[in-house]
Amino acid sequence: MKTTLAEALEAARALPSAPRPEVTPSLFAKVETDEARYATLKAAVNLGIAQLDRGEVVEILPEDIETYVHGLGQIAAERAAKKGVDE
Repeated sequence: MKTTLAEALEAARALPSAPRPEVTPSLFAKVETDEARYATLKAAVNLGIAQLDRGEVVEILPEDIETYVHGLGQIAAERAAKKGVDE
């Protein structure tokens, strides 16, 4: 579930005062994660737009889209598996 800053603040305010210091950091940790994901996605989109502007495109026939996307999924899975091993 995505948590906005406003939602985290509202949830923190709704807590009784005693547990606030313990619970509030976990509420805001989720917000920071979402902002980092948004920044990563935005950077990837901007990179893609810049590549399109430079004419760096891959033309795919409609009947080949499923195969192309499947191949991208395989590449992503391999990268994720390698990243998991490297860490």
